[in-house]
Amino acid sequence: MKENEYISIVRIFSYLINICKFAISKFKILLISALVGGLLGLCLSLFLKPNYQAKLSFIINENDAVSSFNLSSISSLAGIAGIGGNTSVNEDKMIFLATSRSLLGETLLDSAIVNGKRDLIANHYLDVYKMQKGFSNDTSLIGFTYFNHNNLLNLSYKENKVLDKIIKILNETKQYIIDVKKKSGIVAQWAGIVILEFNSKNEELSKQLIDNLYINLSNYYTNKTIKKQLQNYNLIKKRADSLQVLLYDKELYGAEAFDRTFKSTKMQGKIEVQRSRRDIEMIGLMYSEVIKNLEVAKYSLDNQTPVFQLIDSPTYPLKIEKLGKLISLILGSILFSLLTLVYLLIRKNYPN
Repeated sequence: MKENEYISIVRIFSYLINICKFAISKFKILLISALVGGLLGLCLSLFLKPNYQAKLSFIINENDAVSSFNLSSISSLAGIAGIGGNTSVNEDKMIFLATSRSLLGETLLDSAIVNGKRDLIANHYLDVYKMQKGFSNDTSLIGFTYFNHNNLLNLSYKENKVLDKIIKILNETKQYIIDVKKKSGIVAQWAGIVILEFNSKNEELSKQLIDNLYINLSNYYTNKTIKKQLQNYNLIKKRADSLQVLLYDKELYGAEAFDRTFKSTKMQGKIEVQRSRRDIEMIGLMYSEVIKNLEVAKYSLDNQTPVFQLIDSPTYPLKIEKLGKLISLILGSILFSLLTLVYLLIRKNYPN
């Protein structure tokens, strides 16, 4: 150790010892300040509103490798290539979706009943936290009171700005938390279990927001996951419906042609009947092949559709998160006595 470093350490220890001696000499003052701080902390814990924790957990079941293999086998037998595919979920994608502006914004613009009043969740949030008071400092938000639109695309400039403020608070203050569970093992893997948590000063607001968020998340994720398979199924279904109509028309036309030429010796009528039968057979073969492909597409759609299963959902009464009286008393005592000590040290070193 260098000499300068040694001298610095000695000075630090010497300074700390002097502070301890000074604190002992002011023991009575510090004791009184600790008592006052403890009482203030206790009063604060009594008057502060508690936070209500709404916690929801669910599991996502998606297609696995076996299902994809079976689907590929069926597809190849039916003469369809590339209908399978694996759109496996991962934790990063789920966290991104659950914290995105589109999903949180859609949830905040949902309607819910809080304190006996039906309104947008965003408006309930504004009331619970009295956010309108802070808008007076922003000239662009002067006159804003509540949201009037319940669709993200229709929001005004002021509504968009306030919505961004709420979402920022939710994500940055950890008022809203999303957590994913890992499988135990050498390599950490996502177990497919997601936990959503929201804390607020209003019990109904906490539950309503987390319930709506789960519904929106499951619908949004499912629709995006099966979008390609659904388009493929609808395309084949449309083709099958048109062929069915055409087949029925040809069958009806063939029957009418047969009735017209019944017991007729004219070759023109017989040719017309033969052509009708040939068309019916050809369209029938096409229709049966499309129906086969439709079944494969339906299997693909069902196979690729993720299944959201609730594990636990929030129920009343919600868990209350509140700073305990004893902890408040201890923290208040420590904090107030430390502030008093700092003040006394400043007065001692800088009397003027």
